[in-house]
Amino acid sequence: MSRWALALLLALVWPAAATTLSETAFRQLERAQALLAEGDARAANELLEARFARAEHDSERALIRQVQGFALAAVPDNRAAIQRLQQALDYGQLPEPAALQSRLALGQLLYVEGQMPRAIEVLTAYLTQAGDLAVVEAQVMLASAHVAAKQYRQARAPLAAAMARRETPPLGWLELQLAVDYGLEAWSAAAETLLTLVSRAPESRAYWQQLSGVYHELGKQPQALAVLALAHRHGLIAEPRALRNLAQLYRALGVPYKAGELLTAALDARQIEADAPLLDSLADAWIEAREYDRAVRTLTRRLAVQDTAAARLRLAQVHVQRHDWAAVMETLGRETQRLEGDAALLLGMAAYEQNDRALAQRAFERARADAGQRRAAEQWLRYLAGMRG
Repeated sequence: MSRWALALLLALVWPAAATTLSETAFRQLERAQALLAEGDARAANELLEARFARAEHDSERALIRQVQGFALAAVPDNRAAIQRLQQALDYGQLPEPAALQSRLALGQLLYVEGQMPRAIEVLTAYLTQAGDLAVVEAQVMLASAHVAAKQYRQARAPLAAAMARRETPPLGWLELQLAVDYGLEAWSAAAETLLTLVSRAPESRAYWQQLSGVYHELGKQPQALAVLALAHRHGLIAEPRALRNLAQLYRALGVPYKAGELLTAALDARQIEADAPLLDSLADAWIEAREYDRAVRTLTRRLAVQDTAAARLRLAQVHVQRHDWAAVMETLGRETQRLEGDAALLLGMAAYEQNDRALAQRAFERARADAGQRRAAEQWLRYLAGMRG
């Protein structure tokens, strides 16, 4: 608690103290106030504790405990402050303004200490007692306590009341509203909240990404893509994972060429690592866009990163789309026994197109050993036999 806030709270106590305390007690409280103003909260608390032992009636005890609560909060010793403020309220002798401020301070301290059920109880009591005089921060804190306790529906009323008191609510309040929307899975409301956040803080990539995610939850994939594309255009999508997600969304919505351009630019700018999964995704984008020359270059680069049978098969399949049979044979090689059935079948077809009947024969025989390729391989073998006969 700041000295300014402490002084404000003590100002509410002093009129009551002057009329209910003996002169000796009042002077000691004045001395404690001076110590607090000097920043010596510990000394003030010790003085107050000594006075409490000689207190003459409950009104004095309540005032002492209240001032102690404020002093301990300034140390800070929140748990001890909570105890003293609760004791002050339990006496039931504090004047209404002082009781209101004690209840507010108690609720704030309980919230800071993570004691949400009690914080909710105390802040609710404060708002009920204060009515129109309640500070707006208490409404926001109560809403935040409900959110922390996963009581999202209960958070709506105090937060709405706070929002109504500000023409332009702070971003933190809007983020709290977003937490409520998420907690209730109210995606349309979340979209509205995020649109406001984006308009207020367009430089925040998190808001753009969240807005896209909410549109995804609503099944509005074109809007989800448009949001991310706009954010990317403004340089707000630069993290590898976000770039991959955007490329995936482009492909999912049938715009693979944009996905290919995006990933290529990210690779050129070294925003993303050219690992095997990334190059596979880029190759998929170019294949879907029927940009086979680019797909070949990408898959060739992928083989340099990690050479696998599956990657070679995919490259060979792209060469088939280009009718480059020599490239198919070069990619798969001539060692038919090491090939899987689908690769062997493809090699046989390429060898046939290149008039290498002996290699085609061996490749189809290898493919026949694979149950999934047996029927097609046998048809080719019968065809080759017919040509020889």
